[in-house]
Amino acid sequence: MVEPTRELLWGVEELHVTVHYLYFIVAGIVFLFGLFRLYRIIKAGRNDENRFDNLPARIITALKDSVFFVRLFLREAKMGLMHVLILWGVAILTVGTAVLTIADHVTSDFFRGTFYLIHEALMDIAGLAFLTGLLIAIVNRYIVKPTRFAKKWPYANDDGGVLFGLLIVALLGFAIEALRIASGYPAYTAFIGGLIASTLPFDVSAYRAVWVAHSIFALTLIALVPYTKLLHAIAAPLNILTKTNRVGAREVSDEEYMGAVSARDLQWRDLLSSLACMRCGRCQDNCPAFNSGTTLSPMYLMQNLRRSLNQKSDITGNLGDFELVGNVLDEEAVWACTTCRACMEMCPVYIEQMEIIGEMRRGLVESAETPPDIRDFLTNVQKQKNPWGEAKFKRDQWVKKSDVEVLTVKNNPEFEWLWFVGCGHSFDSRNQQVAIKLARLLSDIGINYAILGREEGCCGNDVRRVGEEGLFQLLREENYQTFEKYGVERLFATSPHCYNTFKNEYEGIEAKFILEIIYDAIKSGKLQLKHEVKKRVTFHDPCYLGRYNGMYELPREILKAIPGVELVEMPRNRNRSFCCGGGGGNLVREYPGEDRPNNIRAREAAETGAEILAVACPFCMIMLEDGVKAVGADKQMAVMDVTELVYAAVYGEE
Repeated sequence: MVEPTRELLWGVEELHVTVHYLYFIVAGIVFLFGLFRLYRIIKAGRNDENRFDNLPARIITALKDSVFFVRLFLREAKMGLMHVLILWGVAILTVGTAVLTIADHVTSDFFRGTFYLIHEALMDIAGLAFLTGLLIAIVNRYIVKPTRFAKKWPYANDDGGVLFGLLIVALLGFAIEALRIASGYPAYTAFIGGLIASTLPFDVSAYRAVWVAHSIFALTLIALVPYTKLLHAIAAPLNILTKTNRVGAREVSDEEYMGAVSARDLQWRDLLSSLACMRCGRCQDNCPAFNSGTTLSPMYLMQNLRRSLNQKSDITGNLGDFELVGNVLDEEAVWACTTCRACMEMCPVYIEQMEIIGEMRRGLVESAETPPDIRDFLTNVQKQKNPWGEAKFKRDQWVKKSDVEVLTVKNNPEFEWLWFVGCGHSFDSRNQQVAIKLARLLSDIGINYAILGREEGCCGNDVRRVGEEGLFQLLREENYQTFEKYGVERLFATSPHCYNTFKNEYEGIEAKFILEIIYDAIKSGKLQLKHEVKKRVTFHDPCYLGRYNGMYELPREILKAIPGVELVEMPRNRNRSFCCGGGGGNLVREYPGEDRPNNIRAREAAETGAEILAVACPFCMIMLEDGVKAVGADKQMAVMDVTELVYAAVYGEE
């Protein structure tokens, strides 16, 4: 019995083989030169943050999300499968082709028998996987057309070319195999090639033409990798490897750094991210600014950055500097960002679009180019320590309306916890009602707390998000001094914005969110939920509680514990939650879009049939109450804090 094998490079003329290898060398040079040029461009960025610390964990994440696509699977399983099929298909085909090259030029002794049968089967399976992945991509892009493709980047000229180029390579590969088998070679384990061969007449000229065409297409695509969206196959894993491990905002210790005004002010990793962006549109699909009709698209930001880097660099990658505003985003887009982190959360390759915008804002602030409403916001915080410019002495006026005594650090110096009330609950009349009810709950829980009263300042979270780093540092230092004065080591905050910055951007302070205190009291029995609240409730995830700090389930557990509550979810919930629009300074601005994020979210809540839209953030309360009224849903649905629903369940009154 003849041992299974085949003649390598069967039927191909020597001239074709010689040209193939010459073209391989040319394609390789073009490929490597392109990568070298991009490397020089990336190196032009700043290097203020260590992106290679804890390397073993980084490598594990890179393997998980760039080889097995776990993050993408969790966001869109169909596209995760597509990427797995294409990547692993190409990887096996590449290894298989390398094996053929070794067998042809070194030794072919191993290329027979069982090894040969496994090789041929794997090559067919890999080719089928590759082809299937491409077909899923084609159907999704050109037939299904998900919403994220609704507004394409205007310079996206290579999407179709790359996709169909890969498809041609896959089909030509199967055609080569089928024509070879049709010549009389046994198919053995090449089951797909054998199936196709049964329908084809053999023609050696056709076989040679197909072999040459396959060679040209495959090598051309390799050469074009650094110049097309195919580059993300290399840049994306590197981007994942160098993702940030912090939640807090960037801190640059260089005193001369004044924010990102020009391209060279960006971090090198930001420049790499522009190459890793594959224009999938997931960021803009969940972006409140984009959905509201402003000029901001986080996808456009990254693609415009990549295009500008290419245009402003010479052939060797020497970057000619350029200003970011006007080239990658206009000013409206820069200030439309709500800092909700949705773009970063939805990106499969961990691009930090929001942080780039934050650095651009910092550059505008340092250049005194802030819009008047942002200037007023910053002035109010600087002078009165709150966004609305209310007099500081009014910060503790809500206490007078409380039915229970609210202790201060002065009349309860032995307190264990500082209750950081925050600007929203101190000054906004609607949120003051929440603070008053919370004071009664805390009294019954028996927690030993105190408030700072008029000595409480602003935490600085949103000051930093609009780019005023100097003022943030000042506010933080003032708070440190106050905390040291009264021996504050632990605090709980009623605003997710305060909670976020104390937890992630202050040092030496143990921070909890108020719902953690309430949840523990319910579990321990200190709070008895004795009264039914027979309401259909939907919960809106605050960005600074959810996407920033991963607290999704705790508020829902509290709501589920309330007798009579029927919890219903909006389609966009948890990490996909749609921002109310109040973050990043937009609480005190007239939003520039055709629609407003709070109106969009209010409509989504109303469509659930809910009677109560539950919130856990004072900014969300302000924005969504306004949104519910604006869309005419206020007769159907009330906006209530989770704390208020707990209050109703404990005391039987609203």
